[in-house]
This record gives sequence, C-alpha cells and structure tokens, in this order.
Amino acid sequence: MKKIILSLLFTLFCTQNVFAIIGEYNPPELLARSDIQDGYNLPAMSFLNNPTPVINNNGDVLFKVMSVEGTNNQGIWLKTIDDQNGKIVYIAPEERFITDPSINDAGKIVFNLYDEGVTDGIFEMDSKSLEVDQVLKPTNLPIQHYTYPQILNNDHIIFRATNDLNDRMIYDLNATKLKKLLSEGSDVLKNKISYLFRPSANENGNLVLKVRFGDRGQWNEENPDAILMVTPSLDPKIPGPIYKIIASDKDFDPSSDYQSFGNSVSLSHSGNIAFTATKSDSKKSILFFKDNVIRIYASEGNDDIGEIELFAPKVNDLGQVLFRAKDESGARAIFLADGTAVKKIIREGDVVNTDQGLAKVLDNPNFPGFGGEVDLNDKGDILIMAVLIGAFDNKELGSAIYKISPKN
Repeated sequence: MKKIILSLLFTLFCTQNVFAIIGEYNPPELLARSDIQDGYNLPAMSFLNNPTPVINNNGDVLFKVMSVEGTNNQGIWLKTIDDQNGKIVYIAPEERFITDPSINDAGKIVFNLYDEGVTDGIFEMDSKSLEVDQVLKPTNLPIQHYTYPQILNNDHIIFRATNDLNDRMIYDLNATKLKKLLSEGSDVLKNKISYLFRPSANENGNLVLKVRFGDRGQWNEENPDAILMVTPSLDPKIPGPIYKIIASDKDFDPSSDYQSFGNSVSLSHSGNIAFTATKSDSKKSILFFKDNVIRIYASEGNDDIGEIELFAPKVNDLGQVLFRAKDESGARAIFLADGTAVKKIIREGDVVNTDQGLAKVLDNPNFPGFGGEVDLNDKGDILIMAVLIGAFDNKELGSAIYKISPKN
C-alpha cells in the first residue's frame, strides 16, 4: 500500500513527466542524504557540495563527500551493485582536496589529491578490495596540476595536466607508460591551440573536447573555438592521430551558425557525442553528433525548455542525452532527449521519497534545487543531486543523491 501511495503522489506532483516515447521511469531512489543532525547512508555532519555523482554500466555509484563528520577531510562514497547501502570508502588527508572521482565498469576508481600549489599525482582504488595505489607520482615530471582524471574500460587513465609554464596538456596513462595526446601551443589542422578544456575519452582511443585557438595566453572569448575530435590512426602511413573539427563558432568560421559552445563535451563508449551550443539567435541547443551528422536534440523555446544551463550534458550508447535546464516556468529540471522526444525527468518542487518521509526538491528562485552535473549510463540509469525540504513543513533535509531507473 505504501508503494502505491508513493507512486500516486509522485505522479501527482510530476504531472508534466510523460514518458510516452522515451519510456517510463521508476520514482527516484534515495541512495544517500547528508545533513547536520542526521544522514542516510552518510554520517552526521558530512556534507555534499555540488558533487558530480557517477554510475557505471553495472550500477556502481560513486561521488565525492565535501566534508566527513564535521572535519575538513574530504571523502569518497561508494555503493557497488552488491552493497545494499553504500558507504564512505576513502578519506583524504586533512590538507588535501579530492577531484571528482571516476569509475569504470570493472569497478576501478581514479582520483587526484591536491592542495593550493601542491599535487600528489593520480591514485587508483579497487572497489572490491578498497586498496589504494598511487599510479602516477609528480616526481621528475613538469606537472603542477592534474585535473579531470577518468578511467576507461581498458584501464587507461585520461587526464588534463598543467606544466611549469602554465600550459595544459592531455595525457594517457597506461600502466606506467605516460603518453601526451594533445597540448596547448601545438598546431592542429593549421591552427594553434591556446586553451584545452575538459576532455572526454573512450576505450576506443577517441578523445573529444572544446579547444580555443590562438597564440599562447590568448584565452579571451573572442578567440575562435571548436569541438575537436581526436582519433588514433589505423593507417600505418599516417603516424599521428587524426584530428577532426566537429563544429566551430563564428570566430573560427563566419558562416557558422554557432556563437559559442559549452565548456564540456560528452563522449559515449561507442562514440556518440553531445555538447551545448549557442546559436545565432542567442538560444542554446543540445547537439548530438554521430556518423558525421549533427542533430539538434533540444532547444530553448521548445519542449517546455526555457533556458539550458551550462552544465555538461551526458550521452550514452542508446543515443540518449541527459541535461540540466530551466523549464518555461523558471523551475530547474533534468531533461532526457533521444532525438525523437524531450522529456522532463524531475523538476524543482517535485515530491520524492526519503528516509524521513516525503520531501520536495527545493523550489526557491534564490537557490538551486539541483547541484553538480548529472550522469547517465548505457542502461538509462540516471544520477542526480538534489536539495531537499519537507513535503508539507518545508523543513530543511539537506542534500541527497538519487538514482532514477527506467522501468523494465
């Protein structure tokens, strides 16, 4: 009876969520909640601060905890498919911060420890044994910072690094072999790169990212931008990688229909690509690239989308793209698009279940009800972070991580 009532309430408060084409989804499942006095699957006085939770294709979930039990220590929370509750599995030293961790389908986790002016290299954790190994040390390397580490299903680790001259490079770490894939100052298709944004990679050797062109230090928005795809050469006559510009802005090509791009691009295991672009009419769109064709998946002014937020979209092998946007009423929401439909998954003000009873996603124009980026795996499982208040008394209930899964 309780499940029936919850389902009816979820339907009642989410009247605009219709999954006729994309498919029906189960009510959001609470994985963890942080609060001052209590928490769910998290110790009291442990806090989340806009983490980017990630989920692999086996259903393992991972995210960074900003503060553990009222200390200055950051931690990593993990729930494997065999673990009913999930728990903090790693606590960083007090003087170190943790980058948002990454996990592959085998359950291998990577992250970087750092502080202002100090970096400790790349660390790898096994989700089964919980053993942590330092797989890359900064000793004898001209690297000052490691950012955006991601571990692929072939165990390669891709990350962006900054050297002593403040130039950024993209590296591929395979066991103990370190390979530079791309660097600022290098020439690509007769254009010099001045800035490398966050990369996205897959185990097929493909790399996609936004790049800015110009001389060293020319980082202004007026410089040309492009979405660049880097693929390994399969032709022995072509020794280096193959570069392809998927899309460029008007600063690069005056005939382009794009004014600018979001800073982050998403690449799926099979090679699907999603990114955000602002078009000539100043409206933002979610774009999907496959087989050398760009398709518009969602646009402001359509499908109850008022404003697409500049958080990274997430694409999967099913051809679905998950993204954050405000609806036409101004409420923040999570949308899912597949090229045939755009559906609102959850919005501010929607009712969700918690360990404390029914709650609502915070709906306050002065403070966002969702935090961090969203994630989506190849099974259609969705991860979000939401700020909660009581459904009937508006009591503050902290921040929570939810999984929203498609019905079988």
